[in-house]
Amino acid sequence: MKRSVKILALVMAAMMLCLSLVACGKKLSGEYELDATILGTGAVTTYAFSGSKVTITLETKAGGIVTKTIELNGKYAIDGDKITFEFEGEDAKTYSGEFDFEETEKGIKIGIVEYKKAD
Repeated sequence: MKRSVKILALVMAAMMLCLSLVACGKKLSGEYELDATILGTGAVTTYAFSGSKVTITLETKAGGIVTKTIELNGKYAIDGDKITFEFEGEDAKTYSGEFDFEETEKGIKIGIVEYKKAD
């Protein structure tokens, strides 16, 4: 009886270790941005990653002056070549969901858009 309890405890400890390693996943840190003002759209989008949290800041500019700012706070997870965002608030549905993900030489690619690592 004691032996089977020890084996069961060892198996459960091994399972918990495996599950905790799987839950870790890939994490990003720092800021990544797309400055589309050089393309004439007048918008700057920044993703700021810290742990499992992310903040998206969208700034619309006209004549070099910020005319509108949207900031969303949420969580993200990376699973292979997919990134999933969960945001709360008015614009959450637009930016939440699963997207293609890739790390590039200069930064990251979410969907078809490449964001460069901010200096």
